[in-house]
Amino acid sequence: MHELSLAMSVREIVEEAAQQNGATKVNRVNLAVGEFSSVSIDALEFAMEVVKKDSVFENAAIVIRSERTILECAACGSNTVMADYVFVCGKCSSGAVRIVSGDRMYVESIDIENGGE
Repeated sequence: MHELSLAMSVREIVEEAAQQNGATKVNRVNLAVGEFSSVSIDALEFAMEVVKKDSVFENAAIVIRSERTILECAACGSNTVMADYVFVCGKCSSGAVRIVSGDRMYVESIDIENGGE
C-alpha cells in the first residue's frame, strides 16, 4: 500500500508547516487526489487516520477532493476531461494530447491555529 508512504509524506508537510507557523493545532488538511494518480482515496483515508495519531493534527479533519484528469490537445488547443482513461481529445478526437492535471496528489491547504490567536 503506497498510500501509507504518501500519508507519511503528508504528515511531514503538515508538521513542518505547523512548526514554521508556530501552530499549536491543525484543524483541517485539504488534499487533492487526481483520478489518474494511482492513489486509492479509501486507502489514503485509512492511512491518514493511522499517521495523524500523536501529531499536531491528530484531531484534524482530513478532506480529500478528487481531481478530474484534464487533457490538452496539441491539434486544436482544447482542454477536455479524459473519459474512460482514453487518451483522445474530447473535442476533435485527436490522439495528440497530454495530461495537464489530475495525475498527481498534493496538499491543497492546511488550516492551523497559532497559540496567540
